[in-house]
Amino acid sequence: MLANLVAFTLENFTLVAFVAAIGFALFCGFVVRKHPALGWAEQFFRWIALAMGATGIYAFITHAFFPEQAAAAIGWQNSPFQFEVAVANLGFGVIAILAFSASFGFRLAAVIGNLCWLWGDAAGHIYQMVASHNFTIGNAGSWFWLDIIYPGSALILLLVMKFQARCA
Repeated sequence: MLANLVAFTLENFTLVAFVAAIGFALFCGFVVRKHPALGWAEQFFRWIALAMGATGIYAFITHAFFPEQAAAAIGWQNSPFQFEVAVANLGFGVIAILAFSASFGFRLAAVIGNLCWLWGDAAGHIYQMVASHNFTIGNAGSWFWLDIIYPGSALILLLVMKFQARCA
């Protein structure tokens, strides 16, 4: 049972991190009330950014140090290009983590950068699903959906935060 849980977590790290982020945001916002001055959008943005960053660092580790397994999970052949993908994941992951408590401008840049990177990944996954019928877990599973949801939700939360600030 524990082996199955570990395997699920590693195969769906992005989903586990996203669910954990929602849980932490709810816990910190409604139970602990550590920062009651933070609005709900700010609370959720912080944890989504942190989870998006952790996912980027996890992807860096898998592509850089376990390229055969990463390629197999995506349904691709291993390639030297994986190290370049790994380093890009690291960069965008670190930027997302730094956005946790950064200025609005930095957060916006972090979200736009991750949006371009992850939605580009999602477009590539769609192409692979259509052209090659590649529905492996790393190509069409939770990784694909969270490539869309992470930056999309972060952008929506930033817009809500900006709107709330103007109305206050």
